[in-house]
Amino acid sequence: MKNLETSRERAEKRVKQLKKFYSHLSIYIIINIIIFCIKAYHYDFFQDMGSEAFNYNNWLIWDLVSTPVIWGIFLVVHAIRVFSHSRVEKWEAKQIQKYMEQEEQDTRTFE
Repeated sequence: MKNLETSRERAEKRVKQLKKFYSHLSIYIIINIIIFCIKAYHYDFFQDMGSEAFNYNNWLIWDLVSTPVIWGIFLVVHAIRVFSHSRVEKWEAKQIQKYMEQEEQDTRTFE
């Protein structure tokens, strides 16, 4: 016999998913602020050195942009998985209800 989830278990599971996402978002923001501050400090330091550190400056600029962008893509995917789940369920419920009502009307028509 299949173990059916109660509404409380589903709600707890949903809250757990939301907590994980908001934790991921918080870590993303905090870590990227720290990385930005560290890199901004180093960028100013190497900017003063002139052309000797040109390649390092290019790498630092690329790294400054790439870290939040690449991580941000994963964060967006995580958000889609967490937040679209409820929308998909609502859509499915509406579709089921629509087809049940349509079938009920069709059976009334033939009676």
